[in-house]
Formats: sequence, C-alpha cells, structure tokens
Amino acid sequence: MSTRIVSTGSYIPEVKVSNADLESIMDTNDEWIRKRTGIESRRYEDISTARMATEAAKDACSTVDVETLDCIVVATYTPDSFIPTVANQVKANLGITRPIPSFDLNAACSGFIYAYQVAHAYIVSGIYKKVLVIGVDFNSRYMNFEDRSTSILFGDGAGALVLETSDKGTIDTIIGGEDDINESITMKNSTDYSNPFVERDTKKESYFEMKGSDVFKYAVRIMDKTIKDLLVKNNLETNDIDYVISHQANQRILDSGARSLKIDTKRMLSNVSKYGNTSSASVPILLDEANKKGLLQSGMKVILVAFGGGLTYGAVLLEWI
Repeated sequence: MSTRIVSTGSYIPEVKVSNADLESIMDTNDEWIRKRTGIESRRYEDISTARMATEAAKDACSTVDVETLDCIVVATYTPDSFIPTVANQVKANLGITRPIPSFDLNAACSGFIYAYQVAHAYIVSGIYKKVLVIGVDFNSRYMNFEDRSTSILFGDGAGALVLETSDKGTIDTIIGGEDDINESITMKNSTDYSNPFVERDTKKESYFEMKGSDVFKYAVRIMDKTIKDLLVKNNLETNDIDYVISHQANQRILDSGARSLKIDTKRMLSNVSKYGNTSSASVPILLDEANKKGLLQSGMKVILVAFGGGLTYGAVLLEWI
C-alpha cells in the first residue's frame, strides 16, 4: 500500500510588493536583492493565516468531496492563534460535518514535508484513507522591516494537496533534524509572561531573526545530502528524476543544488522570483503551479525537498500518477 496525490491547490495573496517598493522604506535596491536572492517581488496577506489555508484547501478540494476527508494536517509556524489551530479553522470553514481530527505542526520551512510524511504514515498504516495536507505561512507579520537582511526575503502564501490510499505514488519519505547550536534561525515567543509568582525578563516584541551566511551553507549542504540519501536508498540516479521541487528560499541555493547534483536547472523548478520565501507554503505552491501547467505527467519521478529552522529537513520521492 502507498499513497497518491489526488489534487493540488494554492492561494497567493493579492498585495504585491516589488523590490522597488522596498526601496522606499529601507536602504536597499532592486539590483542588490536580485543579485543575492533572485527575488523580484513577494505577496503579503492582509487578513489571516487561516484565510490563506482555507482558500488553498478549497482549491485542492475543488474536485474532492470534503466529507470524504479523514484528517487535516496543517504545517505552519505562523498561526493566528494557538487555540483553535489553523487546521481547526479550516475544517470549520470547509463546512465538514464529520468529527475528523485536525491539527497543526511546526517544522518551520520543512513543515510541509513533515506534514506529508505524517499523512502518508496515517494512510499506509490503515488509520485513514484520505488526508488534506496544507502548508501556510504569514511571514510578513513577523518581519522586522528595519532589517533588510531578512525582510526582503519573505512573502506569504498557502499550498495544499489531498493524499489518498493507492497501490503506487509515494515511493519514500525522509525527515530529519540537526541542532541549531548557533541559533541561525530564531523567532521567540512574544507572549507577555505575567505570572505574579514568577519574575523573568521577556521581549515585548519578537521578530524573525536569521544569520544568512550560516543558513545558506546549511541549506546547500542539507539539500544535496537529503536528495542523495533518498536516491541511494531507492537505487536511483539523478538522471532518473524528472523534476525537483525544492523549498524556495533563495535562487542561489537552488542553483548551487542543481550544480552539486548535476541536474539541469530546468529540472530544478523555481518561482522564488515571484513570491520570495513563503516558508512551509513554498513546496506545495510550486507543486500546484507545476501541476496546473501540465508539467507533471503520469510516470514521472519527482522529488519534493525542504530545509529550515530547527534545524529541520525532509524530502519525498514520488511517482506522479
């Protein structure tokens, strides 16, 4: 038993912010951003994480009866609230009447791959038959727009897919993690601590922080290692893979990965120039884009790969059905 992707969907916010727009509020310029990141624009949400997740879910479920879903898993590090979860809200927004489980998980930019593996494991173990998986992040709400090293990189968005039981489709999955001993990617909890019996210092404001050089080196190394490990484990070569759909962190990372793996850049798909880094949404958004463009044909072998804070990483090897 395995799983297959039944359908895909995505949601891109309407507010488009170009590099030139950022020039008006910080010391940066279009050429500098393009050269270092490959990003030309990004989209910003103006309502909520749950709204983006719901719209992506509706798109993915346009040909699926939502009452046949057995579970909803949402990958995000930017929920609107801890309780209820984004997944709880998506279930309600879709009008599902069955009492199915719905929950969030946080593995930063690798979240969607983690959620995919959770859904895959549920299905192959026989617990569920059909699971809605969503990757969504409202990055702009946590950006410090006085820090050009991070705020230029991120955008908002959501992507989704429906996974169901099948005799073929998902071939293998890998997830893992390393200790972030240098705190290369952090975002502290900004909740005020007001216990009258305990005194401690807390930050009133907490923004996303990242050490770009450390993250770049980690991303290039771990993407190469994860894909090679997946290929070796399944007795495949890079030439057997039709497309790699990677986390869209930075075009230079994607180019470095393609060179290291000796993969034609046309097979290393990219949309980072349009949307920037959308964290856990980047892989499912790009997957949906490739699917709707008709790039993915039956029998093709595709790798989904992501890396992010924690430090986390993961990959999925699948045959497109």
